[in-house]
Amino acid sequence: MTTATSPILLKWDPKSLEIRTLTVERLLEPLVTQVTTLVNTSNKGPSSKKKGRSKKAHVLAVSVEQATQNFLEKGEQIAKDSQDLKEELIAAVEDVRKQGETMRVASSEFADDPCSSVKRGTMVRAARALLSAVTRLLILADMADVMRLLAHLKVVEEALEGVKNATNEQDLANRFKEFGKEMVKLNYVAARRQQELKDPQCRDEMAAARGALKKNATMLYTASQAFLRHPDVAATRANRDYVFKQVQEAIGGISSAAQATSPTDEKHGHAGIGELAAALNEFDNKIILDPLTFSEARFRPSLEERLESIISGAALMADSSCTRDDRRERIVAECNAVRQALQDLLSEYMNNVSFPFDLLISTSYFSHTLAAQMLSCAFTHLHTHHKYRYRNKPGCTLLSSFLPYSTYSVPFLFIYHLYSLFCLLLSFACNVELHTPFSTIRGIISSLNISLPDFKLTPNKH
Repeated sequence: MTTATSPILLKWDPKSLEIRTLTVERLLEPLVTQVTTLVNTSNKGPSSKKKGRSKKAHVLAVSVEQATQNFLEKGEQIAKDSQDLKEELIAAVEDVRKQGETMRVASSEFADDPCSSVKRGTMVRAARALLSAVTRLLILADMADVMRLLAHLKVVEEALEGVKNATNEQDLANRFKEFGKEMVKLNYVAARRQQELKDPQCRDEMAAARGALKKNATMLYTASQAFLRHPDVAATRANRDYVFKQVQEAIGGISSAAQATSPTDEKHGHAGIGELAAALNEFDNKIILDPLTFSEARFRPSLEERLESIISGAALMADSSCTRDDRRERIVAECNAVRQALQDLLSEYMNNVSFPFDLLISTSYFSHTLAAQMLSCAFTHLHTHHKYRYRNKPGCTLLSSFLPYSTYSVPFLFIYHLYSLFCLLLSFACNVELHTPFSTIRGIISSLNISLPDFKLTPNKH
């Protein structure tokens, strides 16, 4: 199998000093400790002892020089073996050598006169420059390891393409055998990279991609063999293409996780950690309502909107390439079940409302119109039938405002009971007594923005 000739694109910025592996941290730790100890030698303030040379400072300076030399030797070897980042590694090694020499001179002068604040400041600046140079060298070396992993991925992709282009079963067997060998190498390199990654999420994504690659690679041969035996059947072609797509996505997942640049993280990053749990907790508190004060018009839209925002967050997990099909189906099913559970809960609240007629005097336009029509009907019919006297005297109550002057008639009984029903509903909705002055009732109705006809009923003179 020939190696890839096309250039391998790395998503890292060589100038970045972001440490992404535990190995780089472990290698930097001894040097950081030595430099920090050397810098802090004179931090304890003036000493009562005789001023002079510090043996400890000289020892620390020598240890820093030796550690720098070790980095130079390893860096030169890595630059020699690397093919893709040779120039960058050579430049980084030279920078470490230059900063190491500056640090050696500054630390030696500081060791001779540890009480000098000027020499100490010079050494601190040299130490920072040396640490930056060494960190960049280690990161470039880490990038070289990633480049080797990407090269393995490129070889596996070529072997995968060879399996796809097999013309007969014998050719398929030979090419799949070659693909299996490259898969073993890739799995070893990817597993080692997984252990070195610093970010736990990247480690999990690498493990998921490796698992998906192993799972689908076992089905690759069977799907390809079935297609070669029945090339005229559309289902065999679709099955083969699906398995190939899954393998390609797994390879892409390994590439992204190895570089710690997952496609999902490029948009969302880690800012959303805990947001879904917080939204669930908030929604859990919102659904605890008092049935006696429940209002569908006020609470239903709010609860449904909050639930949909939570479900949209769950849908992102379901749509992730790392989510297995069976889990994706379970997530979708649970989302639908939660929607139905909310509707059942709201229905239960509605069934337990203290008095359903409060909807009649709600803030909706329909309820206002209905109430106004009921009053208008009562006043209109009373105005039409002049047999009834309107006695709006001081102290006159609501139900005694409309009393028959002569014999009861059917229209009057209908209007009287209709208006009595409205008064009853109003008493439940507005918490007023039935025997309340009519002027007070009119004020309550006016506060509800219900337009009342201003009829002046004249009493019947007969």
